[in-house]
Amino acid sequence: MNISTSMQRVMYAHLLAVSCAAVTFVFGNELWDFVVNGDKTFRFPLATLVLAWIMAFAASVLPYAGAMTLAVRRGIRSPYFFIGGAVLTAMAFLPLLACAYSPRHLVRLAPMLFIAGLAAGSACWLMLKSAHNEDTVPAI
Repeated sequence: MNISTSMQRVMYAHLLAVSCAAVTFVFGNELWDFVVNGDKTFRFPLATLVLAWIMAFAASVLPYAGAMTLAVRRGIRSPYFFIGGAVLTAMAFLPLLACAYSPRHLVRLAPMLFIAGLAAGSACWLMLKSAHNEDTVPAI
């Protein structure tokens, strides 16, 4: 990651990561119900997606701020740092979600959180590593 990365790009990367994580988690759970549990309807509930986005945003603000501070101070550019951090952040909330769901949902929650973390970390890293120069973009 370039040290001169603008704060605007850092915030966009966070919003993109949260959006990717929420869509992946909700879509993955619906796909699980459709394929494994034999639900006859495949739905993508907007209310669930909005709630998942809000929860993912609230849960990731402090870890993301800490990780970005560490990345800038230490000059960390590795995709493993961003992807691993997102996966660890997502997996940290497994016990909380396990309390909200029944214990039998742990079989599905752990992989869904892992995949959501992978999607979030990858999206964040791709956004931050891009070589765009914000100073040359014309204002709208």
